[in-house]
Amino acid sequence: MADKLLHRMLRQMDIPAESVSGAPRVTISGGTRVLIEGHRGLLEYADDRIAAAGRGCRILIKGENLGLVAMDKDEMVVSGRLWAVEIE
Repeated sequence: MADKLLHRMLRQMDIPAESVSGAPRVTISGGTRVLIEGHRGLLEYADDRIAAAGRGCRILIKGENLGLVAMDKDEMVVSGRLWAVEIE
């Protein structure tokens, strides 16, 4: 009941639910760049796949010549030729 009320209030105020729930936010730009906000750490790193932990999920980026452009405790930017971004 409280969850339904919270989600209804967030919709009315036009606030994304993930900003309150702690779920990661993934933004893909132009097929060459991925921004992950709210990650919980790096799980895998190779030039063809990078995986990050999210709250209750795993974010897998597949491609070629992948690399971390920037990373801090909350955000991660991956660059390269993207083939797929999967939420597991």
